[in-house]
Amino acid sequence: MKIARALCLSALTALVAIPAMADCNYPQKPADPPSGATASHDQMVAAKKVTKQYSDDMVAYLNCLDQEAADQIKALPADHTPDQEQPIKTKRDLKYSAAEQTMEKYVDSFNTELRTFLAKQAKPQ
Repeated sequence: MKIARALCLSALTALVAIPAMADCNYPQKPADPPSGATASHDQMVAAKKVTKQYSDDMVAYLNCLDQEAADQIKALPADHTPDQEQPIKTKRDLKYSAAEQTMEKYVDSFNTELRTFLAKQAKPQ
């Protein structure tokens, strides 16, 4: 009786844990950075923190995609063929590429506004 109960609890725990491990949460893109032409120093510092956090979150997401694909490949039968791995890798690559492009575009937009802000600060007033 105790063994059956323990097995049921183990199975239930495994079923709950598997989706959590396989769930890579795509970070929400922050609001556009403030205009470097009009932003205050505090606004630019806050935008830098937001951009850094978004970048860190996106790197964690990309690492999760890699791990998720590796786990899916590992779960294939031992005698699987490379053709069985390819859809997993393709799906990972598409998600990875789209996330990277989105992150780069956001970071580039922040850097553009930061350069504008710094140029404005360098001009004599």
